[in-house]
Parts: sequence; C-alpha cells; structure tokens
Amino acid sequence: MSMLADFAVRLACGLFLALLLTSWRAVPLRFFRIQTQVILGVLVLAGLAQARASGLTSGVWLIGAAALLAYLGTVAWGLGLPRVGQATCLLGVLVTFGSMIDVSRAANLGPWALNASRRGDSGFLMGATLTAMLLSHYYLIAPAMTIEPQKRVVAWIAVGLAARGLLAAIALAASRSSGLGPGSAGGGLPADGMLLAVRWGVGLAGAALSVELTRRTVRIRSTQSATGILYITTIFVLFGELTDL
Repeated sequence: MSMLADFAVRLACGLFLALLLTSWRAVPLRFFRIQTQVILGVLVLAGLAQARASGLTSGVWLIGAAALLAYLGTVAWGLGLPRVGQATCLLGVLVTFGSMIDVSRAANLGPWALNASRRGDSGFLMGATLTAMLLSHYYLIAPAMTIEPQKRVVAWIAVGLAARGLLAAIALAASRSSGLGPGSAGGGLPADGMLLAVRWGVGLAGAALSVELTRRTVRIRSTQSATGILYITTIFVLFGELTDL
C-alpha cells in the first residue's frame, strides 16, 4: 500500500472508532454527520492514491467499501438515525482495520500482529486527536453542551499515546535484535537518528505534554483555550506519525 493511502486508512479507522465511542445522546447528531463527511474525503484520497500506485487491487476495493460506509453514515446521521450511523461506524472500523491487517501480512517487516497493532493504535491516536480538536470547535457554537465527551476524548488520546509508546519501544527492540531495517507504510522504524529523535521527542513526549495541558484546561471548562492547545497536539501527533511511515 502506498504511504499516503496507508496514512489515510489509519486516520479513517481512528475517526470511525472515535465516533463509535462518542455518545450521540450527549453530542448533537450534526457533529457525527460532519465527521463522517471528513472520513469520506480521507478515504476517497486514500483510494485514489492506492489506485494510482497499484491499480484496482483488493486493497482499493476495501478502501472503496469503507468510503461507501462513510457515505451511508453521513446519510444516516443526517436523517437522525443514530443506530444506523453507529452500525456504519462499526463496519467502517472492521473494514479499515482489515485493510491494515492485509497490508501487515504482506509486508516482510517482522511479526505481522505487531505491525497491525501499531497501525491500529496509530489510527486510534490520530482519530482521537482530530476528533478532540473538532469537538472542541463545536463547543464554540454549542456552549451549553456537557463537557464530559471532551474529557473522555482527551483521555483516549492519553491512552493512545501510552500504547503507542509501548508498541514503538517493542518494535525498536525487535528491530535491533533481529537486524531488520526500517520499513515503509508504518511497519518499520526511522533509519536516521534525527528522525527517531523527532518521533519520540515531538510525536510522543511533546504530544503527551500538550495532552496534559489540554486535560487541565478542559477540567476548568476553558474550551477556547483547549481548542488552541489541541491544534498543537494535532500537529505533534500527525508529525510524529508521518515520521513513523
């Protein structure tokens, strides 16, 4: 799978999962509709990139199926059918994660289960971060909305970062012990020491610091300040994940 398609599929999987974990009773349905539109755009980009790189392979059809689910989710949330919307999100998670497993099995980069887990956690981290940032914007037009969904999504970022750090450490140790070089599409590790330092310094440590600042800001319901910090968190996380491709 091309690097752009792999990155986009991981992001789409994380966004699907973040929507599935978000309470539609606490957050207006319009937010879910907008999010599924974002997912649809990301998956269309992934499909075009993969089709250009390899033609109409099975990976492209999987991405197309996920894009169709995102479109159906947009319709369902727009029509006020949250149960149907949740079902499309669940299926979207399964299809996109299945695509990541398929790529991990095909890559000769060590244990495929570890590579698939790293891809899955990468997607969850990016999806939770982007969802938190967009949800924080939504508080600007819906100030009376309960702050609990924002607290939960910030906690998800922290969990995703912790798991990402653990899996990155395991992969680094496995790479050094086996002599495997860096791989593409998120399966390996950066070869250059500077990239590795950026990966850990910005993508993990920097993101963890900004998440802690966000948590404290959300706790006092300063959503405007939280939005600004989440911009920085999103940049840190995305930059960190790009250096791990």
